[in-house]
Amino acid sequence: MTNISRVTILILGLILFAFLIPSHSYAKTKASIQDMEVRKDDGIVSIGFVIENCFNSKMEEAVLSGVPTTFHIRIIVENRRWLFLKSNVLDVTLERTIKYERLKREFRVILPETPQVVHTTTSFFEAKEWMSRVKDLALFPLWRLEEDEEYTLRVKAELSKVNLPLFFRYILFFVSLWDFETDWHKTRLSLDSMGP
Repeated sequence: MTNISRVTILILGLILFAFLIPSHSYAKTKASIQDMEVRKDDGIVSIGFVIENCFNSKMEEAVLSGVPTTFHIRIIVENRRWLFLKSNVLDVTLERTIKYERLKREFRVILPETPQVVHTTTSFFEAKEWMSRVKDLALFPLWRLEEDEEYTLRVKAELSKVNLPLFFRYILFFVSLWDFETDWHKTRLSLDSMGP
């Protein structure tokens, strides 16, 4: 048997193994969107929330080994005027990225709230806080909401596999060890319901 055949059998075995083991055995607690807050400040609608349980031990190992890790956050604001007719006020996907610089022993975090700034820290705890906590994220001007209308705000977060090394990207078993995706978090939105 050639080396290529052995590698192929090993890879197929790992993929089959990944499908046979239930994914919940690796994820003790499912990631979720919590503590949603919507505000209207100076004519701008902004939100804040926390992505709970988005880091597990396997993901932490990957980050500490220098793998750039990106969270995608999708935010939709829609107005359902009639039973089946919806209009989107907003449909955007934002990225939050963490990268550990092993030589400098510091974490670099890029956030959509402050895209012009690269946040750096030597504390992994602080870097994870930056990745999981969204504060005062400006969405759109207040005038885009109508006075007597009710809207639905939906938020979802997931790990992006785009930046994973090829080995991790194609061997599903390893990716599944630290993958996460939240359910949609939904809340009603109107001009009267928002905080000052």
